[in-house]
Amino acid sequence: MASSSKTETITKQSNREMQILEQLELVEGSNLWSITYRRMRKDTLGMFGLGIVVFLIVVAICAFLIQQYDALFGLNNPSGDPWDLHNYYIELWIPGTQKYIRLIAHPKHIIVGDEITPPNLQYPFGTDALGHDIFSRMIFGTPLSLTLGIVGQVFTSIIGTIVGAVSGFYGGLFDDIIQRINEIIIGLPDFILFIFAVSLFRDIGIFNFEGAYYIIVLTILGLIQWGGTSLIVRSTVLSLKAREFVEAERALGAKDARIVFRHILPNALSPIIIITTLGIAGTIMSITGLAFFGFGDPTAVSWGDDLAAYRDVLLTYWWMPTFPALMIFITMLGFNLMGDALRDALDPKLKS
Repeated sequence: MASSSKTETITKQSNREMQILEQLELVEGSNLWSITYRRMRKDTLGMFGLGIVVFLIVVAICAFLIQQYDALFGLNNPSGDPWDLHNYYIELWIPGTQKYIRLIAHPKHIIVGDEITPPNLQYPFGTDALGHDIFSRMIFGTPLSLTLGIVGQVFTSIIGTIVGAVSGFYGGLFDDIIQRINEIIIGLPDFILFIFAVSLFRDIGIFNFEGAYYIIVLTILGLIQWGGTSLIVRSTVLSLKAREFVEAERALGAKDARIVFRHILPNALSPIIIITTLGIAGTIMSITGLAFFGFGDPTAVSWGDDLAAYRDVLLTYWWMPTFPALMIFITMLGFNLMGDALRDALDPKLKS
């Protein structure tokens, strides 16, 4: 019995030493991001989510560049093709020639005679009642849909980070006022407040380009939803501002702005990154819900606006609302899986 107990103790010590060596190998010669990525690689679902997000970003960038290239050369119609008098197709024009490579139907222009076509080899996602190629609208709706989610959440996180950092660092009356405002905002039904605010400001014509309406939407969203980020950053700043390195900076005569933005916030990046990544999916859902209730931009090409436009024909023409909803689901799944894995990688203690 004594020999068996001694063997188990030695085995446990060996396992512990192996774990320590693995951690040392993990961090040796590495920065934060490489360490985080190595930890994420052990999470199969997290890497799957990362793959979805990377794929969508690549699609968004390619779709934006191709559409801008087509708009630059296609409307000149150098080949005299009658189909291009109204730019019915997205094409890669070969500069200096009348040759082009036709890729896909233009997402904003109709295909005459092919209205309400179910999915087939020519139109993989079918067409709608106006003759739009739904596959084209899913591809070229990716840039705006992703941009709305990412920019909206980043803007919200910036507001919450600044307010939370200042509130936690200085405390006192300012902190009390901010926390009471935060409690009021959190206590209100944010989506109803979101719809109410957008309905008041939707007719302000400040910008005159496609998707400009959503700048107002994202501004209102950021002003409503910064509270959660603010609370997390505030609690992190409260725990960091009494640490030795902050006291050392004060003793050296560093200004408050330098202490907050050069020393405290960099040490609080992990929760900010996590809440931003996980919040992107929620932002996309909020904007989709806004469009679903009739407060979207019907002139823009985005998944949420298409889902709102086709929502009443699900039982009749199932493919019209199904594919926009599927794109939104896949995007939210990717960001949520990646956000969970990123959270575990940046703070392994949370995993246990």
